[in-house]
Amino acid sequence: MAPDKSQTEGGVAAVERALAILTAFDDRAPALTLAELAARTGLYKSTILRLLVSLQRTGFVEQGSDSRYRIGVQAWRVGSNFTLDLEKLFLPTMESLSAETGESVSFYVPVLGAEPPMRMCLLRVDPERRIRDTFHVGNLLPTDKGASGTVIRIFTKPYQKADEALRAEGAHITWGDIDPEICAISAPVMGPNDLAGALVLSAPSIRHDRQWAESTKVLVIAAAQRISQSLTPLHNFPFPQIAESYAQHFVLSRPLAFIAKRGVR
Repeated sequence: MAPDKSQTEGGVAAVERALAILTAFDDRAPALTLAELAARTGLYKSTILRLLVSLQRTGFVEQGSDSRYRIGVQAWRVGSNFTLDLEKLFLPTMESLSAETGESVSFYVPVLGAEPPMRMCLLRVDPERRIRDTFHVGNLLPTDKGASGTVIRIFTKPYQKADEALRAEGAHITWGDIDPEICAISAPVMGPNDLAGALVLSAPSIRHDRQWAESTKVLVIAAAQRISQSLTPLHNFPFPQIAESYAQHFVLSRPLAFIAKRGVR
């Protein structure tokens, strides 16, 4: 008998098939029938049913009263451990930028399917000072205003020719665009294949002038580029897809001391 191809290459076919079932779910199809799973994975229904027994028993898949299958709570628990690694990738650079400038630093991602287009604050670091802006993790803002909103809009494919000059600058500065008392500087964080999100430094405008913003823009661009370089190995990582679930569970899954440090108020 010929050896199993997946085993000779160092893999296990059953595991790969089970993972194919899990990755068949996405934001547009969070619940799937057996027939839909077969169409999306290319597996026989009999094979899927055998694998679903194990996936349901271990909590990675659940079946509702409508007979459709959904991702189970264990999949979220395992996935939430990866978000901790995401914090390790972003927060050291964000904390360094905040310490160097004495201002707040946030990371925003586009929200999939939102109408009108929206962005969500995924990570945030605040300075040790009382006067600062009051945005926090989970905040939803439009992409047609604000520094990070503009960055997300102009760096999201397909690129618009009218935005070429803005993209060439590598960062965008706003002065009172959303809040008349806040200025902000934002630069794109690029993933291996596309825009991951926007890094933004925000501050009370009473504390600074436009010359400060122009000189600080270089620091924001450099920080965004460092984070982008750290994301290079993460091919096809779905930043927008995890944004909402990450923000929803952020307060519930972190100790109060951690929340205070990250600026969730």
